[in-house]
Amino acid sequence: MLRYEGRCAQILDNDATIVKMVDDCGNCWDCVLMFGSTPYEHCKIGGEWKRFVEARRLYEGARVRIGAPIAGSNNTIYVTVVPN
Repeated sequence: MLRYEGRCAQILDNDATIVKMVDDCGNCWDCVLMFGSTPYEHCKIGGEWKRFVEARRLYEGARVRIGAPIAGSNNTIYVTVVPN
């Protein structure tokens, strides 16, 4: 789950329901976005996100960097796993 503020709000369109995530290996993952506001504004990522987590062997507390080519509404975002 991502807090929908700061950079997240700058790169994701809250009207979007699907986003393509590209990892640092060039793999594409079609993810579903679900926006909520309780208890704070957030964006939950579903769809192939679980497969991404399993493929990259992520764990609770792992850090990822999410970016986009431009500020504003993006259909594609880029994800890099940050080593600890």
